Amino acid sequence: MKIIGISASPRKNESTHFLLEQCLNEVKVATAASGKRLEVELIDLAPLKFHGCIACNACKKNVSCSQLDDYQQLIPKLADPEVLGIIMATPVYMGCMSSQAKAFLDRSVLFRRNGFMFKNKLGGVIAFGGSRNGGQELTIQAVHAAMMIHDMIIVGDGDHFGGAAWANHPDGYQGDTIGIDTAKNLGRRMVEVAQMMHNI
Repeated sequence: MKIIGISASPRKNESTHFLLEQCLNEVKVATAASGKRLEVELIDLAPLKFHGCIACNACKKNVSCSQLDDYQQLIPKLADPEVLGIIMATPVYMGCMSSQAKAFLDRSVLFRRNGFMFKNKLGGVIAFGGSRNGGQELTIQAVHAAMMIHDMIIVGDGDHFGGAAWANHPDGYQGDTIGIDTAKNLGRRMVEVAQMMHNI
């Protein structure tokens, strides 16, 4: 059983990637405490080259995409029935998700068109804004909307919409303990719901 984290920032190993790592590490900690292992995998979109959906409808025929780009390598990972949930982490650009996040979600229509393959999988979101109130909640809800189109089960951080952090914190993004805690809480909550649903 596995939780996949998607870092949807164009910058490699920066704030969004860091916060997603905090979340996934908490998944490991929470499952270790229960004595049952839930694997995690972090997929970084920064080095990948792929475009948004072109509505060619090729994916209506099978689990495939006509665009021969780096999204192809993600299809088998996401189609794996061992995947229980997906956590998307995105920076906030112009009040919403990054273009990488949007392209990823638009291309994921192929999983919906082939038997709703994400149905009943858990979905969580982390957003990193330039200011404390920089559109994180709106961004999280926008990603939630796409997850609901897949009929996924939305998971929050136990108190709010999901992980929400401040990239320009005076102590650096690593010093935003409030934001880091929301990401960790999301990871812990993902494990709690997975345990209730799958007895893991």
